Amino acid sequence: MPGNDPIFPIGLRCIQDALDREDHRTRLIDFVEDPGAFTDLSWIAEPWDVIGFTIRNIDPVDLNCDSHVPHYEAFMDRVRAALGDRRPLLVGGGPGYSLFGQELIERLGFDVGVVGPGEQPMIDVVADPERYRGLGQNLPGDRYPGFTTNVLDHPASLLAAYASRGGSIGVETKRKTCYQGCVYCPYAYISGENAGDLKPTEAIVEELRTAYASGIRDVFFTDGIFNSELSYAKRVVRAVTAADLPGLTWTAYFTPKPFDDEFAELLAASNVGPVMISPDSLDDPVMRLLGKSFDTRHVTRFIDRCRRHDLRFTVSVVFGGPGEDRESVRTTARYINENLAAGELILNVGYRVLPETALARQLGLEKSEILDPTFHPLDPDLFSWIISDLDSRFLATRPMLNLIAGRNSSRKMQKVAVGAPAGAPSGEGREYVALRRRLLPVAEVRGGGAGRCAGE
Repeated sequence: MPGNDPIFPIGLRCIQDALDREDHRTRLIDFVEDPGAFTDLSWIAEPWDVIGFTIRNIDPVDLNCDSHVPHYEAFMDRVRAALGDRRPLLVGGGPGYSLFGQELIERLGFDVGVVGPGEQPMIDVVADPERYRGLGQNLPGDRYPGFTTNVLDHPASLLAAYASRGGSIGVETKRKTCYQGCVYCPYAYISGENAGDLKPTEAIVEELRTAYASGIRDVFFTDGIFNSELSYAKRVVRAVTAADLPGLTWTAYFTPKPFDDEFAELLAASNVGPVMISPDSLDDPVMRLLGKSFDTRHVTRFIDRCRRHDLRFTVSVVFGGPGEDRESVRTTARYINENLAAGELILNVGYRVLPETALARQLGLEKSEILDPTFHPLDPDLFSWIISDLDSRFLATRPMLNLIAGRNSSRKMQKVAVGAPAGAPSGEGREYVALRRRLLPVAEVRGGGAGRCAGE
């Protein structure tokens, strides 16, 4: 669907591998590997006991976006029509699903859902499907011991399908609850409580070799923060370099702290792609409000180290968060103009408010209120400030078009009052912006022969 780029199904492959090791018979239906399977649904005719559906994204999280939920509803209607009288157990899961589990289990009509890591819950579900039929509840994810012992051996046909598109593959190096306190990020909730399962580097290299043999040349390590455990991150980088896979590039999410010269030197020798950090703002007060565990001093040290070691890097900035005002935009723009080259900035506007985050709690928003794309309040002049303050080298055609699209979208959004700040006079509330075109309740969409909301 528009705005939902194909991503290698690493989560589903982890679950399939776990089920296969328990001697269940499984099949993964991937619409990149088999595009016709999305259209004809021929696989539905097979005698399934359980069908699981992964939902990675609810929407593209950009200001200029629509929700994917109507597409998912339409797809599930097609699935149920193709099933006819047959009743395999229908299970929902995936990162996007985990954020809105209760809302989506009702809207999409799953028997049961999984919130968080899915291997162990799916083993339990598949062992006794009838126990979960019509349950209408979500199961919590759980740690899976096989993560640290099993090597994922992906099917060659699946790898080849993504390789032929120039696609990347995700590889997990660790499962550890993220220690960062970013107010907008739900990673810690999605990954679940985990003190730190580290995958042996030998297993990581073996998975890389399998992917490489199938033509994959781009790898993304899916950790919330790759270098949150710096000594372990160094071991992984050394292992990738020692594997000697010519032409293989890789990347991940990084933080400027901890990040020392030895790590920068190891990265530079490993054929890593641009090392991306996400301070989101370069104004220290706003960074504190965003929950960052570092400030601009650490960003400057990171940039200096990268330049010393000829290491390519990018800095992601998202304007429009808590505390953003005219002066903070000016401060961030000044830092960018003085410290970054044109290709070193990733620029976005608007913070999608997601469940189980401090941002949602600060605004007092419930999950049901933010299933539609919902963003933190921003000043309507924000876009003009950005264009005025940033040097022209950062405002080439694509960034400028993105800014214009975001500004046009923000103007069409609803302004909805939420709880007043502490100490504010009665009647003075804050605002947040949500898409004007709201999703219809399932009953309205399906009742009375009414047409379905396409959502695009």
